[in-house]
Amino acid sequence: MKSEIDDLARQLRLIYEQGSKEKFPLFMGSFQFPTASCEGSSRVFAHIVSQRYPESKVFVVEGYDHPNDERHYWVLVDKLTYDLTCDQFDDFKRPILGESSTPFLSKFNVLDILAGVDIFENWDPAGRYDKLATLEYVEHYLKIACMSFKKN
Repeated sequence: MKSEIDDLARQLRLIYEQGSKEKFPLFMGSFQFPTASCEGSSRVFAHIVSQRYPESKVFVVEGYDHPNDERHYWVLVDKLTYDLTCDQFDDFKRPILGESSTPFLSKFNVLDILAGVDIFENWDPAGRYDKLATLEYVEHYLKIACMSFKKN
């Protein structure tokens, strides 16, 4: 199952990049993805994982760096870290996919853990961002990716 979730994370990353290029309003920050896109990308990824793998324990982690007043979000799936936007930071060249820990715990060390309906259903992305339209966009391209994979 880990390899399937890793593949899903890679596919979502590509879809988020495509949405950014197309100027589709996925979530706050999506026009400059991966910069400032961590909350929305993490919540959508966690929601989709929860729907596809209901036996998994899925959480969105909001880390807060108090001295710099900065936040960063990532996802835990069965205690493994998924950070689809960590490459917005200088020390990272690619996303973190299914690793046992995250180097961000030392910087973003005040943690809020979101689970269940707080991940997606109770999320209000505000402004012009429509989480259901985002989900529809993402699911559409996941279906296309799945169909093209089956053809090959």
